[in-house]
Amino acid sequence: MSDKIEGYLEVGLNDADEIVVNHPDLKPDENGVGHIVFSPSQARNLAALLNKHASEAERNAFDKAEAARIAAIPEVDRSKRCMLSGNPETPEHREIEPVTGMQKDYVVLCPQERAKGFIRPVRRSYRHIKGCGSVTTMGIALAETYARDPQFYQGTFCATCRHHYPLDQFVWEGTSEILGS
Repeated sequence: MSDKIEGYLEVGLNDADEIVVNHPDLKPDENGVGHIVFSPSQARNLAALLNKHASEAERNAFDKAEAARIAAIPEVDRSKRCMLSGNPETPEHREIEPVTGMQKDYVVLCPQERAKGFIRPVRRSYRHIKGCGSVTTMGIALAETYARDPQFYQGTFCATCRHHYPLDQFVWEGTSEILGS
């Protein structure tokens, strides 16, 4: 990708994500030295282009490193489940407590499975955007389960509404990212 200051300058990235500046009229002088002379306006434009491409190069490097990090994480074994309470998993765990609206217990990935690595950041709070607008904060085992396997759950609990809803009704606090994405 490149940007041009027409007739004067071209700024872009090479395959190594380095910023390259080309000047079409750069010719060595009698001493074999090339000079690029800029007006103040051209210098400001150059600075803006260099900043733009430096940011792009940094994003590219981060994206490559993040992709490599995620690729190195072992695949999730969803059979490695346990209950938040430590009790054996039973169908009754889904029963709703009348006072809190929460289930009696929640399934999470076991600690050994969560310790294999996260493909998303560990976030503990989310906002109910298609409902009351409030923030719910969950415990670390639930948060790490989301981070290890974002599609592990189909719904989540709103502490203000005291009800479970589909994930598309919530975003991670401080982001526009829908839970489970």
